[in-house]
Amino acid sequence: MKISEFPAEFFIKLEGQDFLLGRLSINKMNQSFWVEIDIVQKESKKIWAHVGNLYGINELDEALDRSVQTLSDYLKTNGRPT
Repeated sequence: MKISEFPAEFFIKLEGQDFLLGRLSINKMNQSFWVEIDIVQKESKKIWAHVGNLYGINELDEALDRSVQTLSDYLKTNGRPT
């Protein structure tokens, strides 16, 4: 994947959720990437829950993969948002 402008946001549909989305905000700092992972309200994009941050990732594809896995792990541990 190639992204030319940062920060870049990706939204992930959450199964069984009509009003919430997963949001991955990817930023580039020098030669590495960092990602802020949140669950946001679908319409307003306001943060419903902060999942976490990942830092110092060398490849963009790895940053995306690890952030999706982190969101998935959060949802498994904390249950589906209600």
